[in-house]
Amino acid sequence: MLPRSMPADREAVLRILARERLCIDRAAPGRTTFLSHLGAMTKLVPGPWIAHRDLLLALALANLTPDQRRSLAQAVLVDYDREFGVGRLLLRALPSGLPFGGASLALRPRGGEPRCLYTWALGGDALADPCDWLLLRAQPEWALDGRSALEPAVLETLHALGSDVVIFVPSAVAARQVADLCLKGIPYTAHPRFLPHLEHTDNDAKIALWPDDAVPSPSLARRKVSAVIIVDGTETTARTIRRWAAVLSDSREAETGKPNDIEITEACCPGRVDKAGLLRFWEACGRPAILLRGDPAWTSPGQTWLRLAGAEVELQVDESTQLGLFEL
Repeated sequence: MLPRSMPADREAVLRILARERLCIDRAAPGRTTFLSHLGAMTKLVPGPWIAHRDLLLALALANLTPDQRRSLAQAVLVDYDREFGVGRLLLRALPSGLPFGGASLALRPRGGEPRCLYTWALGGDALADPCDWLLLRAQPEWALDGRSALEPAVLETLHALGSDVVIFVPSAVAARQVADLCLKGIPYTAHPRFLPHLEHTDNDAKIALWPDDAVPSPSLARRKVSAVIIVDGTETTARTIRRWAAVLSDSREAETGKPNDIEITEACCPGRVDKAGLLRFWEACGRPAILLRGDPAWTSPGQTWLRLAGAEVELQVDESTQLGLFEL
């Protein structure tokens, strides 16, 4: 049960998010958008942007429209832990531990309270900051039991067996983390959306990194897929991929007359905090109240676990889902 003063503080936080000149990871008329990670908006809406310089550099590699390129050219570059202001808010970008300039955002009114820390996802090197409210997005790495992070040994084995593998990921950030942490020394290719943000890809490789919103696609249908790994997939995403795999298996069995089962597994993104890591982060932030948002299938068990760990938690219903970047 939250203390009596907590709901009023919560309303103050929601007012900051809804009525100030700043938007985070979404766009609204007359407001400035802070981008916390590569792929912050499902549709990259042109407008006034603020982001860490590494994130803006990564955006420059993308296939942007002319309006988006103009917004990028006028965007405000920020460095970690340097205070800046937007309207009545004082802000600091802090490293979130994710590639491409991923950032948490510390924000507070110029009057001083409440102090908030907005996060999208957290890597192992995420920097904590003392705050009154932690604005936390539920992640399967810590919200769900029984699902572990993808490990290099799994892909090493599949590569040694000559398997044709598709790894479905929700974002370029996840694609880069899988490539860096699980595919070193293993040939792999990727969807054109991800290619500008990956290194040492091989068009002929049997392992492919693929956006989980690009199912099906003609180029994917041409692959002789024998195994699928779904990384950080929501229930809706997993159902869609499983249906696609079933149709693909049936069509190939009809062509060859032989069974063609596709092995499907689910895993968490490597390089993200687990339960123990999140608790350490929360304690380093001063054990703040948590405003939890995200997919309902993750927020419900996440809320239960966080409350058992001693946190004061309230849910916030997301107005939008933060996934890909280049669905333009």
